[in-house]
Amino acid sequence: MFRRMTEQEIAIRKIHDLRMVAVYEFTEAVSGGKINPRGTDPDRDGCTAVTVLYGDNEQITLSELDPYYEVLIGRVFELYGEAANPSAILMNEKTRALFESGRFTEEAHFQREFLAKEGAAMPYLPFNARDNRMFLPVATFVLKAACGILEREATVVSKSFGWRGRGAVTLHSRGVDTLLPVEVVMAREREYRIHVGEWPEPGCLDSLQIDESWDNDGMEVAFATRKGNLTGRFSCRLSENGAEILYDASQDGKQVYYNREKIPGEPFLQAVPENLRRLLPADIPFSAAYRLPLGIIYVVSGETKQYQDIQKTDYCSALLFPEAEYAELRAWTLVENRTTKVVLRKNSVCMRRAMLEDGRIQTYFEPEIAGASGIYKTELAGRYFLSE
Repeated sequence: MFRRMTEQEIAIRKIHDLRMVAVYEFTEAVSGGKINPRGTDPDRDGCTAVTVLYGDNEQITLSELDPYYEVLIGRVFELYGEAANPSAILMNEKTRALFESGRFTEEAHFQREFLAKEGAAMPYLPFNARDNRMFLPVATFVLKAACGILEREATVVSKSFGWRGRGAVTLHSRGVDTLLPVEVVMAREREYRIHVGEWPEPGCLDSLQIDESWDNDGMEVAFATRKGNLTGRFSCRLSENGAEILYDASQDGKQVYYNREKIPGEPFLQAVPENLRRLLPADIPFSAAYRLPLGIIYVVSGETKQYQDIQKTDYCSALLFPEAEYAELRAWTLVENRTTKVVLRKNSVCMRRAMLEDGRIQTYFEPEIAGASGIYKTELAGRYFLSE
């Protein structure tokens, strides 16, 4: 898939004839106690940087605070793995240990099953055909929360799913069942707008708008009535250590609710139904699952291996949408020198999987992600695969 690149990204992609790599740490460059989305130690207060010398005395230096840092690290790992004589590339002993530790394991192991399969550039069934099944649970959660804030407790009687993001929720409140039309529209990638009509009373001129977005580190859900007298948000942060949700709501400009909640982990087999387990790589030992109140399940896995003072950890996380039988998975490897505290991220994978009506599974590999291996980029990125 083609897209416009910046000059800096093009320069990184064109690096060749690797001559020297230096990886080092700036102390006190990152405030301590702040969780780093790259998965590094939250108590670490340094910042990793890398200088690469290549070609005819050309040079690039980036720190992990730069937007293309992981692209540069991925390119250097790729060139080091392809080098006929990697010992000719100038590095100190500890830097070489980082690159040697992952030289022959560039692809995440669960990708291998796809390498021999024939992929396609177009999906068998568009993923957005199940948008309403993904987000009706989000709409019902927000509706119940909004009713609670307005002191009119409500229960969900039923949900119905239509086509092209349309559906309906039957809400029971104050002794009355009300059918509320719901429409889900994708604003852009991983950003959705949910519109609930005729709320809070049947036939009223008001409605509820819900905006949801998510990224590698969590999701944001904001809601507001069309007239603006009720607003709120749910901010969910996800990490290898669990899930935390912040709740905030205001009525007529006055804050009426605030809470911060940590979601407890549960055993994987207890929290994840068997049909959803089929959407996950079978040989990944997921250590915990977190059932989010938005009708979504978050699962995580981390396997660590030690090579003298080099620690290598393979991570995998997934968001599971039970009613849509849909999953988004991310995997990556962190290689850390425990002596110097330098951390590199590599082998990134991002894929979506959905269960089709005939029982087959459709898999899609995201086309552009930082830290992806050469195998991912050349064999899998941007392609769709169907199980037998």
